[in-house]
Amino acid sequence: MHDADGDEAARRIDEYSDLYTEVHADPPYSWGEEYTDLFRRRFETQRQQAGFALVEARTTGTLIGLGFGVTLTPSTSWWQNLLSPLPLDLTEERDGRTWALADLIVHPRWRRLHLAEAVHDRLLRDRPEERATLTVLPAASAAQAAAAKWGWERLGQKRNPLPGAPIFDVMLKTL
Repeated sequence: MHDADGDEAARRIDEYSDLYTEVHADPPYSWGEEYTDLFRRRFETQRQQAGFALVEARTTGTLIGLGFGVTLTPSTSWWQNLLSPLPLDLTEERDGRTWALADLIVHPRWRRLHLAEAVHDRLLRDRPEERATLTVLPAASAAQAAAAKWGWERLGQKRNPLPGAPIFDVMLKTL
């Protein structure tokens, strides 16, 4: 496993995008090119944000897993587009309160080897924030099971602002 900073990550965006596309091509995602484009646009912004952390997993130089996230700011849009409102004490951000795990993906051939857990744990280890958040597709049963096993709690649901975007479960974990 290797940690990469934002500049190093920028040089590898094509490789990250290829893995993202391959992981999300099959059900329950079945996401097309528009999602890869969105991933690339979001990543370009996220890699420059405070608290950006990225861990990649490789074998013989080939990228097989990736996880990254950022620290949420007080002006974050993370808590918008919720299907049901959550209490303000959960959604109000202050500097350094919450770290968002933006993506955690593993190549299909390398699943069930605890690779995602290793990347997850390395990303969250020694984080200075109080808590972390992520979103998971309800139909992504393996990701749902992993999140539950790793101590994430479901708070509610949201829909990202892409036309036709699916509904995601919003999860929270105390650090």
